[in-house]
Amino acid sequence: MTFSRRSFLLLPDVGQRPTYDEYVIGHRRAAARQSPELAFTIPEVGQPYPSSSLPAQQVAVRVRQAYPERLAHFEDAVYRAMFTDLADVSAPEILRACARSAGVPEDGIEGAWADEAIADQVQAEHHAARDHGITGIPALWSSGRPPLVGAVPTAVMRQALIAMCSE
Repeated sequence: MTFSRRSFLLLPDVGQRPTYDEYVIGHRRAAARQSPELAFTIPEVGQPYPSSSLPAQQVAVRVRQAYPERLAHFEDAVYRAMFTDLADVSAPEILRACARSAGVPEDGIEGAWADEAIADQVQAEHHAARDHGITGIPALWSSGRPPLVGAVPTAVMRQALIAMCSE
């Protein structure tokens, strides 16, 4: 079995969700209860929300292409920025800080958030995921099975992986 990381846009359009609202906060609270080790910070209603997830995904693609051994570290840094620090992961200065903390040279990611070819790739991956029924993150999909989407209990994820490995 192999795993492929693909882009999925929580906010494909700029300004789609300008602030945190009860819907997002409710999901964040549920995830924090289910997995306290993930250190979610619960925002206040009205706090600014990242303008788009596209820039972070574009930089992740650049890291995946140029520094694949650092991708998991970069994704962890973006996760902490978004879900622990409540930072705007669409901001270049935040993405540069995530790259630095992941051991990725800043000049290696510079401009990735404005690269139209990478944006097209991210959009294509996003649409392919939607075509397979994926509506959020995290997601696990295997051909012939419905996707497992969202903050599901570890036991459920484990069962799904075991079933996929036995096929």
